Amino acid sequence: MQSGAVYGYRGLVKEILARLEGELGVRPAVVATGGDAALIARGVERIDHVDPDITLNGLRIAAGLNL
Repeated sequence: MQSGAVYGYRGLVKEILARLEGELGVRPAVVATGGDAALIARGVERIDHVDPDITLNGLRIAAGLNL
């Protein structure tokens, strides 16, 4: 059951990123955060950085990649 959830979540993340890129017209920097971030990120090539802690550190990394 967990593997199905992981594959489903990866698909959802990929679709969200594709739509964001289409709407924005640019490739945004993507930081995966949270407890399962590394597990999800392994199947999503568009993720630039993984930070398992949901803190201001993730926002700092994203801001640094986009500025």
